[in-house]
Amino acid sequence: MARWKQTPRKRTGPKGVPRHQLAPRSDQASSSRSLPQQEVERLSAELTEVTRERMYNVMEIGELKAQLTKQKQATENCEAMLSRMVEERNAAIAREEEARSAHRHELTRMKAKLDKTKYLKDLYMKMAATVTTQRDVAWQWEDQLQLEKLELAHHLDTVDD
Repeated sequence: MARWKQTPRKRTGPKGVPRHQLAPRSDQASSSRSLPQQEVERLSAELTEVTRERMYNVMEIGELKAQLTKQKQATENCEAMLSRMVEERNAAIAREEEARSAHRHELTRMKAKLDKTKYLKDLYMKMAATVTTQRDVAWQWEDQLQLEKLELAHHLDTVDD
């Protein structure tokens, strides 16, 4: 069997690779050298874009951290204000309870005074009734004595005559 003539073109690639997949012969026809340059430019543009996005993300992270700090401070302020309000409410409840206790004590004292006053009024009314009765009795005795005196005087006048 005769050997087949192989062209240099066919020897440029590994065995079994079809011709249309082999690299071209001329440098201008080859895109392999410009491809890395284009790839470098594309990657450079992509790196610039990624760097810009990263900077925006860093700035956004900074803003979010600042917002988080403000929100934490606001939360702490709200918790402190809530705690202070609860303490003030508890103090107000204690003052109210103390006032109610004092008011109850005052009411009890005033009720005792009122009861004492009612008792004294009833006692005064009884004493007034007793005094009135005794006065009426005394007036009756006085009237009776006056009558007896007049009768005696009349009787003496009739005896003397």
